[in-house]
Amino acid sequence: MKVKQFLILGALALLAAAVTGCASHPTVQTITPRQAAIDAATPIRTMPAERPAWVDFVPHSTTTLSFVGSAGRFATETGNQGSRFFAHENGRVQMIDFIGTAMVNQARTHAATYGISSDVLAPQIAGQQLNERIAQNVAQALAPRAYFTQVFLDTTHREAFETFVWMEVEKAIVRRAIDLYGNEQAANFARQAAAEQDMARRQQLERAAQFFGGNLGSRLLGD
Repeated sequence: MKVKQFLILGALALLAAAVTGCASHPTVQTITPRQAAIDAATPIRTMPAERPAWVDFVPHSTTTLSFVGSAGRFATETGNQGSRFFAHENGRVQMIDFIGTAMVNQARTHAATYGISSDVLAPQIAGQQLNERIAQNVAQALAPRAYFTQVFLDTTHREAFETFVWMEVEKAIVRRAIDLYGNEQAANFARQAAAEQDMARRQQLERAAQFFGGNLGSRLLGD
């Protein structure tokens, strides 16, 4: 019994010493990678000071197309290697992709509805062709309307800039470019249909011409 009591008292003494030791040496909190990332992502200032609503909710209009371009962090805000430049480029890419995707979806629906084979009307090719036309003739018309810039400190304590830009283009400009492309394609398909001897294929070519002709721009832009 005495041995058992001795062991119990010894265990209690060790526990008390451990508690006392913990109290005299506060635990050092370890910063997790996630917390470090959160801390590093806090901007030291923004321009303007208040975050505009358009950064998170892209404005909609019946007369314009809007896109919010953004990019990573760069050493400068302006210039052809600055955050504004790459934010502009991102906004233009968004516009081109938006129109190209609309073309692919509309062409795919039309081809499925009328049983047009992919060797007559290939939706992906049509989308790519329109993308190229928009990139060449319309993308530069997408103009900046407002900026929001966050300023950070990088690992060397130098400033790094991340910019958001609200960009707009008149729908009328985009519609004209799409309609011009569509009318060219419609005329091409109509010529092929007139020269085609196979009746089934001729009908497919005529249906393809109908898809591209008329108000293609309004159909793709949803108005």
